[in-house]
Amino acid sequence: MEPISLDNLIAYQKAVLFAGKTIKLTRYSGLRDHGWICDQIRRAALSVPSNLAEGYERRCGKDTSRFYRISLGSCAEVRAQLKVAIVSELVHAHEVESTINDATEVIRLISGILRAREKATN
Repeated sequence: MEPISLDNLIAYQKAVLFAGKTIKLTRYSGLRDHGWICDQIRRAALSVPSNLAEGYERRCGKDTSRFYRISLGSCAEVRAQLKVAIVSELVHAHEVESTINDATEVIRLISGILRAREKATN
């Protein structure tokens, strides 16, 4: 059986879309006027698919899981930063709500991969 291509993994596909959507959000929403938080959000968003890709290509247990966990943490970081931006009145909730929901979905998918990997090693 051939291994699944990275591009066929739903978590990776959603992570790429999430990162692109998040970067666009920082360019066109109320966030664009706040470079300091935009830079941090962009870096964290880009880290999500990047670390999934790096972990996938390493194909060895602990390294792969470590990169997947970094990806998970970066996604949670973006979600938290967007919530802080709402509370700080840098952006309106309606501007970022769907991106926060996307982050939650990506976190759920990556968590599922990590659980499956843990089960497979036990």
